[in-house]
Amino acid sequence: MQNFETFAKQEMIGQERALGFLSPVVERVGRLRLFDGVEGLITLAGPPACGKNFAAKLIGRYLQREILVLHMGEYAFSDDIGRLVGKEGVLEKWIAEHPNGVVICEDIDKADHSIQRTLASIVADGAPDDVRRYRQSLFLFTFTLGDPAWYEKKFVDSYYENPLLRQGKFFEEIAKVASHDEDGNLISLFDAQILTVLSEGDLALFYALDIKALWQISERILQRTVSRLNAVTLTQIEIKSPETLALGLLLGFSPYLNAKRIAHKLPALLADRLLLSCEGAETCRFNVSAKAEKWMRSFFDLSFDLKYFVKFERRFELTWKVQKRKNSVSVTLDSLREVETQKPDQRTAYADRLAIKASHIGFKDVAGQVRVKKELKSIIEVLQNEKGLRHFHISLPKGLLLYGPEGVGKTMLVKAFAKEAGLPYIYLRNIDLFDELLIQEVYARARIAAPVIVVLEGVDTKGVVDGNYTHIPTGVLCEMIDHVPSEPDNYIFTVATAREIEEVPEDLTHPGRIDQSVEVPELDREARRFFAKKILEKPHEEGIDIDRITRYMTGMNGYELGRIAKEAALDALRAGKEKLTEAIIIDRINTIKYGHKLEKKRFKNFEEDLKKSAWHEAAHAVTSLRLLPDVEIEQVTVIPRSEALGLVSYMQDAIETNMSKEDIEGNIAVLLAGRLATIKKFGKEKGLETGAYNDLQEASLYAYSAVAQFGMDEELLNISIELLLQNINNNLFKEKIESRIAHWIEKGTKRAEAVIEKEWKTIEKIAKKLLKEEVIEGSELKEMVKG
Repeated sequence: MQNFETFAKQEMIGQERALGFLSPVVERVGRLRLFDGVEGLITLAGPPACGKNFAAKLIGRYLQREILVLHMGEYAFSDDIGRLVGKEGVLEKWIAEHPNGVVICEDIDKADHSIQRTLASIVADGAPDDVRRYRQSLFLFTFTLGDPAWYEKKFVDSYYENPLLRQGKFFEEIAKVASHDEDGNLISLFDAQILTVLSEGDLALFYALDIKALWQISERILQRTVSRLNAVTLTQIEIKSPETLALGLLLGFSPYLNAKRIAHKLPALLADRLLLSCEGAETCRFNVSAKAEKWMRSFFDLSFDLKYFVKFERRFELTWKVQKRKNSVSVTLDSLREVETQKPDQRTAYADRLAIKASHIGFKDVAGQVRVKKELKSIIEVLQNEKGLRHFHISLPKGLLLYGPEGVGKTMLVKAFAKEAGLPYIYLRNIDLFDELLIQEVYARARIAAPVIVVLEGVDTKGVVDGNYTHIPTGVLCEMIDHVPSEPDNYIFTVATAREIEEVPEDLTHPGRIDQSVEVPELDREARRFFAKKILEKPHEEGIDIDRITRYMTGMNGYELGRIAKEAALDALRAGKEKLTEAIIIDRINTIKYGHKLEKKRFKNFEEDLKKSAWHEAAHAVTSLRLLPDVEIEQVTVIPRSEALGLVSYMQDAIETNMSKEDIEGNIAVLLAGRLATIKKFGKEKGLETGAYNDLQEASLYAYSAVAQFGMDEELLNISIELLLQNINNNLFKEKIESRIAHWIEKGTKRAEAVIEKEWKTIEKIAKKLLKEEVIEGSELKEMVKG
């Protein structure tokens, strides 16, 4: 005896699990009643065009009952209820004529909640005025699953392993799904009452059809179409290789490959080809050329995944050849070729954000950052080590955070990571991260494209939300990351970037989310040298010292380094030079770092200020070399710029972050030396001037930090006073702190005075040279102090 599964498989392809599950459910109809209102309820859910609505109709046909199909999108408003179940309503009138009929409510999720509640009441209890009216009817509800996670093969297979256990959990998750109405309010997909009813019935989940299933469907439709056309036309159609021709025709529908479209369009396509090429002939033979067959065979050796077509929006052009002989015509599919996608001018607001990109830069294209690249390579090795992951019984990691200052190459490293991992990526920038609907769409798109990387640029970004300055919302983002697939051949890996790791929302870095992190530090010497070489790709004088240029670049980020070549070239043009000179390049570096040169006319007493600056900076430099010999000086200059009247610049690579007491005392002395030397040279009346403002600020801060933060003071040793002030009592040690800060400043003053007294001749020598040449290199300065 034929059961439903056997019957349905004659009509449907590719949904064996669903049909196997439905078979005993359908056989139960008429034998066991689960609801008071109707004879039975079955829910069918899956992706678009997977066959769920067709399967519902097959159930009606198998049971040999009349079928009513209701498209619930037509009942999207509460006042539509009368059209459905009023006295003259479609459902009421039909059920009166067909009391044991099959009612199919397609897309039940699109109905208004009041209508959903009404149908739920009918299923559970019957019509309010006569509970017997629907008792013999079978209700079938269908709806489309928006989240690809719910119709991936792994999820559907796991559901059928234990439907009773998994069904309740499934409806719990469905209850959380919501969308925005026209006013921007979040509305849940289902009313709670209908979800309760659905959870009490039977649920069949459908896969997304793969390319093989669609190929089989195409072949079946092709053969049926030929049979129908042969029955109604004088021209008899013959197909030499229906399987191969079906595959070629299927490719013509790419990238929009779904069963519904093929079922509607393929018969029309064949009929049009018949009318165009074979009108008046007795026989029309369809063939596939050896060239086309070979192309298809080799093509599908490489890729058989349906996602492969959607992912890259692959489109194919079919070329036909027609040969006529007396009363017969031969129509041959001669060739197929892939054509470049033509992008429409007007695309959706999210189209550019949903684009799947391929990186063309690898780690070799990223200058410097050797340690970072090594760490990223190790992460890639983990992602690709399926055997090792199985050995330790762990799943693939889901995310990585790259953090570091602006302009150190984080974005380039992400793109290089994608290329080295052999993965495409979808890119979201900081402002996009406030759009939760966009995030949902991106991760839905990523599921289609998996394995893929989702890049979140600037997860530490803040913005105004509902009038409040706040972090990016993390609810939807965390939910998306929690539910991404993590199989080795089908995973989504999220790579986030941030400037400050402390500003990244904690929810994102919980275990199982973006729980790996790599710090990207300031650009190292190798990276700076890379930019120096880029500068020298432009016409330049011979003999330019690339090492000197690299030294001057310390402390600059990638954005600043990227400006040098173009701006230096413009400086050369303005100076009437045909080639870059070393002086022009270094001056441009200083301008970007410290600001533009100030004109003499902006100073009331320029010559006098210049002299003061010379002794001031000379004292800083000499005291620094004596007290902080390990901190390398880059240059000393008295060229006034927007940032300072003069300066001593240091090699950033040599500056220590972990400072000793001796280091702090030395820094205080160095900072005070400028003013002290100016007073010694020009007297208190003229030497005690405002140019030392920044030096005094820094020196005072060093003294406070040593006393209140680092517990370095002899009388307040090992006490974190600042913490006590903030958490216990802000009056603690108040007078003591004041006196000890004054003590540190006094001690620094004496140390600076001692160096100045001892090195005065050297300071004067350096100051005079600065007045003459404006700039002294760090290496030359060191030689002068040694001498």
